[in-house]
Amino acid sequence: MNKTLFITNIKSNWGVFAFVAGMLLIYVITSITMFDPDSAQSMIAMLEMLPEGMMKAFGFDGLGTDLTSYLSGYLYGFILLVFPLIYTIILSNKLVAKHVDSGSMAYLLTTPNSRVKIILTQALYLISSTFVLILIELIVLISMAEAMFPGHLEIGKFLALNLLTYLVLVVVGGISFLFSCIFNDTKNSIAFGAGVPIIFFVLKMISEISKKIEFLKYFTIYSLVSPDKIMNDGTYTTVVCLILVGVATILYGSAIYIFNKRSLAI
Repeated sequence: MNKTLFITNIKSNWGVFAFVAGMLLIYVITSITMFDPDSAQSMIAMLEMLPEGMMKAFGFDGLGTDLTSYLSGYLYGFILLVFPLIYTIILSNKLVAKHVDSGSMAYLLTTPNSRVKIILTQALYLISSTFVLILIELIVLISMAEAMFPGHLEIGKFLALNLLTYLVLVVVGGISFLFSCIFNDTKNSIAFGAGVPIIFFVLKMISEISKKIEFLKYFTIYSLVSPDKIMNDGTYTTVVCLILVGVATILYGSAIYIFNKRSLAI
């Protein structure tokens, strides 16, 4: 890894990171402050006034009356997936394709660093910054939950939920990163790097609207983020995490290999 390039990435991408982190924290803080153990059932009844399809698409049909199930249903059905999705799409394009398209990659390659070292640094920045994004959200969530409702949040289950969610985001980021390494221009990088993950997300939402099209969940990685299964089935969580690590390794490994071997338009 190139330390100088890594620090440069932090400085040049802090705005996008701060925006997404800020949006996540707004929803996390709001969701916890809205929770009231004495009137949780009333809140659920109010949400049930929404169209059934909308409830299911946004994951609100799984809200429970306890803090753990309430937060997992409210945050991890839509919010904790869509904002990091936006972040990984933007960042993946900026880290590779935009450098090639603008010509700045030529400067990076004139430094005494190999292609592998440069692209590995970019991949590590994407993976680690996504981790920090989820970590900030998790620390604030647990801290507020323990301060306002001591003992109500099942922290162990929530850690498992966040771990699997993070690995899904790493895989989604790997898809965008792979296309950023394949194409020399930002137009195609965005078209495929954003298109494929967004299609996955749309399929996830559509599959939850009706049982007639529930089969679509088998065509999207987002269906793996199932709070009930993750928090109540340790075997499911372990197996899925191992699979996601394997898929992520293949995606990032392929991206690094392709970038190292292909001809760059610089």
